Amino acid sequence: MKYLYWALPVASALAYGVWRYFAGQLYVGALPPFDLHLYSSEQAQVYLAGLTPAAKAIYLGPLHTADSVLMICLAASLIAAVWRRGWLWAVPALLYLCFDLAENRLVTSLLDSSMTGAGAATDPLRIVTGLKFGCLGLAAALALGSLWRKRWVAR
Repeated sequence: MKYLYWALPVASALAYGVWRYFAGQLYVGALPPFDLHLYSSEQAQVYLAGLTPAAKAIYLGPLHTADSVLMICLAASLIAAVWRRGWLWAVPALLYLCFDLAENRLVTSLLDSSMTGAGAATDPLRIVTGLKFGCLGLAAALALGSLWRKRWVAR
């Protein structure tokens, strides 16, 4: 179990590095990829209009794969940190995973569809992205608190 506590965060950091490399290629002007920004309908239409076919292929290929690995490793890391405190402590990390999966599905459908109606499609994406970040923040706070408590109890 001790190795799991180190392997999962290291795997998360590596996946984040790969994800960040590909995400850096997908800026349209000053607009970042969907995973990093809560887009308004107008911004989403500008972003989608400026995305080249090559950038779209990166988004749906290596970026999507790196994001999937990242979210699974990160959620597992957060769950491993709080698991001994009870399953309820793991709920925010599980919700983060669910919302990130939903966000990826919405982004994929948005990129696969034509740009008509992109404004309406971004409303659920905004909500899911906001919920994802909220759950991630709560899960990270619980994990850090649990690790901090474990450190002081062990002394």
